[in-house]
Amino acid sequence: MTEGNNTKFAMKPSEGSSTKYHGFGIRHVQMICMFFCMIALLMARSSLGVAILAMTDSANRNNPNVEVYEWDKKTQGLILSSFFWGYMSMQIPAGLLAKRFGGKPILLVALLVNGCLTALFPTLASVGGWPVVCAVRVAMGLSQACLFPASHTLLGRWLPANERTTYSGVVYSGPQIGTIIAMPLSGYLAETYLGWKMIFYVISAIMFLTAAMWYWFSASSPGQHSMMTEEEMTYIEMGLNSAQPQGNNSTPWKEMLKTGPLWAIMAAHVGGSVLYMLFFVDLPTYLERAMHISLKNSATLSALPYVGMFAGNIGSASLCEWLYNKGLLSVAASRKTFNSIAMFGGGLGTIVLAFLGPEDRFIAVVMLVTILTAYGCISAGFMVNHLDLSPQFAGVMLSLTNFCATLGSVVTPVVTSFILRNDSSDVSRWRIVFLLVAGIAMGSNLIYIIFGSSERQAWDNPHYKDRRKADPEEMRPLDKKELKELEALKSSIEYSK
Repeated sequence: MTEGNNTKFAMKPSEGSSTKYHGFGIRHVQMICMFFCMIALLMARSSLGVAILAMTDSANRNNPNVEVYEWDKKTQGLILSSFFWGYMSMQIPAGLLAKRFGGKPILLVALLVNGCLTALFPTLASVGGWPVVCAVRVAMGLSQACLFPASHTLLGRWLPANERTTYSGVVYSGPQIGTIIAMPLSGYLAETYLGWKMIFYVISAIMFLTAAMWYWFSASSPGQHSMMTEEEMTYIEMGLNSAQPQGNNSTPWKEMLKTGPLWAIMAAHVGGSVLYMLFFVDLPTYLERAMHISLKNSATLSALPYVGMFAGNIGSASLCEWLYNKGLLSVAASRKTFNSIAMFGGGLGTIVLAFLGPEDRFIAVVMLVTILTAYGCISAGFMVNHLDLSPQFAGVMLSLTNFCATLGSVVTPVVTSFILRNDSSDVSRWRIVFLLVAGIAMGSNLIYIIFGSSERQAWDNPHYKDRRKADPEEMRPLDKKELKELEALKSSIEYSK
C-alpha cells in the first residue's frame, strides 16, 4: 500500500470493518459462484446413493438400455464408502495446494475431473465392474478433498469480518441444497428411457456448466478479479484488517499446531462429523428396520431433514452476524452459542430418539428434522472459526480438522454395525448407538466451549516471522511488573494532558 492509499483509507471511516459496503458487489458474485460449485460437487457425491439402488434393481432387467448388477449389500457399502478413502487421504495436501495456487484453479480442476468421471461412469462400470467403480469413486474423493479447504481459503481472502458469518453460511448451505436436489432428481432420471445412466449424464452436464461459470466469473482473490472496483477492494481490505498478503507465505506449522483453539475446533469438528454421519448413513436403515417406516418411495420425506438443516444453516448465520454487528455478542460468544445449539441440541434430540419405539414413528421423524435443523447452526459455530483465527491459513487449518473429522465419518458406520450385530431391528441396540453418539457430540462441544477462541493469531500476520527474527523482545509477553509499569506510564501521560 502506498502512503496515498493509507491516507485515503483514514479519510473514510465508513469503510471500516463494522460498516457495510452498500450495493451488489463482485464479492457477492464470488459467493454465488462458490454456492453453485458446492451444489454441483455435492450432487456428484450424493447421487450414487440413489443410483446404486437402480443399478441393482432386478425390476430393470426388462429395459434393454439398462444393465443390472448383482452386487450384494456388502459390495454396495464398499462402493459407497470408497469415496471417503480418497477424500480423507487428500485433505491436508488439498489445503496446501489451495494455499499455494489459490482456490479458483483447484476447484476448477475438481469440477472438470468430476464431470469427466461422472460422464464415463456407466461405461467404466460396464467394463470393469465394482472394482473399477470403487476406483472411480476414490478418484472423485481425491479431487473433491479440496472443496472445503479451497472454499475456506477463498472466504478468508474475500470476506470482511462483519460479513463473514452470513456469506459463509450461504456458501456452506450448498451441500444441503445439492443433496435435496440430487435425491428426487436421481429418482426421476432413473425412470427415464436410459434408466440410471441418465443420472450420471445429467449430473456430468451440470458439472461442466458450473465449471464454465466458475472459470469466467470467479477469482482466487479480489485483486485478481477483472471486474473488481477500487472502492470495493478498499472495503474488503479494510474489513480484513490487513492488505492481501503478497506471494505465498510459508505455513507456520509449529505455531499453528501449538494453538489451543485450533485443537478445540478439531474436537468440535470430529464430534459434529460423528453426529451428522450417523444420520447421513444409518438413519434410513433405522427408520425402515427399527421404526418400520419405508423411505424408498418417499423422496420428499428423505430430503425433509436436509431442508431443516438448510434453514438452520442460513438462519443461524444471519442471526449470528446480526448479534455481532449490533454489539450484543462478541465473536467468541457467538461461535460458542450457536455451536452449542448445534451440538447440545442435536445431542439431546438424539437422546430422545434413543427412547422412541415403532409406535412413536411420527415423533421420530419430527425429531430427525429437529436434530438436523439444530445441527445446521454449526455454520455459525466451529465451521467458520478457522477464519477468525487466521484468514490467511484458514484453508490449511480446515484441511487438518476435516482430515480428523473424516476419520470419524469412516469409523462411525463400522462401530454402529459392530453394536447392532447385523440386527437392525433391535431398538435396544440402536439406543446404545444413539446415546454413544450423543455423548461424543456433547462432550466435544464442552471442549470447544472451554478452550475455543476467536482471537486472531499472531502468526497469521504475513510479517510474523520477520518481526520475530528482527526483534524477539517484542514477541515476549510482558510480566506482571512490566504491565504495572506500563499502566502507570499511561496514567501519567493522561494526567499530564
